[in-house]
Amino acid sequence: MSNDIIRSVGTIVKKEKLASIENATNSKVLILESLLPYPGYHGTTIPDKLEPESLFAVTKVVYQDEQIIRAIQKVKKMHKVTFDAVPGTIFLKNNPVNIIRFKDVGYNMISEIIKYFMDAGIAFEKVRKIAPYESIIRIRKFFTMHMLSEGIYEDMDVKEFFYLQVSKSPDWDTFDKITRNIRYNIEDLIFDGAQTSVYNAQGLVDFVRIYDRNRYIDKLSYIRKCYQDAYEKL
Repeated sequence: MSNDIIRSVGTIVKKEKLASIENATNSKVLILESLLPYPGYHGTTIPDKLEPESLFAVTKVVYQDEQIIRAIQKVKKMHKVTFDAVPGTIFLKNNPVNIIRFKDVGYNMISEIIKYFMDAGIAFEKVRKIAPYESIIRIRKFFTMHMLSEGIYEDMDVKEFFYLQVSKSPDWDTFDKITRNIRYNIEDLIFDGAQTSVYNAQGLVDFVRIYDRNRYIDKLSYIRKCYQDAYEKL
């Protein structure tokens, strides 16, 4: 992993409000959707979408990441469909459950794609009504990012994502409290943050992932400094 470009696997951790999908999908599988994908970014700044940002299909059993990734490869190869999918974990009724997180999949397509996964050997929970609730979401994925300046990286696939390298990864409650303090106590500083850890040859490198539609390096540098200052006090 070079200093300027990072290509590696890692984990994203964030909290979102989830609920069972209400749009007609004709699916008999339990699928949840994110009601507010970037809760720290003050809703009105994100354009309303007719299609979901993310869909989470809950698996019936605990699969190894490798099993899910191989199933994703098989479905894409066999059916030539375009979608983004990664393995992950959420909490459902206070219990951790495995999920496949889908992006770039419309409500009218998810049922068909889920069937392809079932044909590939993946079993899913049966559909049922899940009222809106908040859950920690842990996603395992491949990252491609390049350095804009010292400790600041830009996602090479999603232009609104930036990664601020930090010295540690506190528990979620501590991270959430720090994020809220930074976001709400500083004028005109609007962003949404998530914890990110990426593997390199020495182990894990920690980042804060920022969703921000603006591209001001000075602003990103200041956010990074705020996190670093807060982490030093832990």
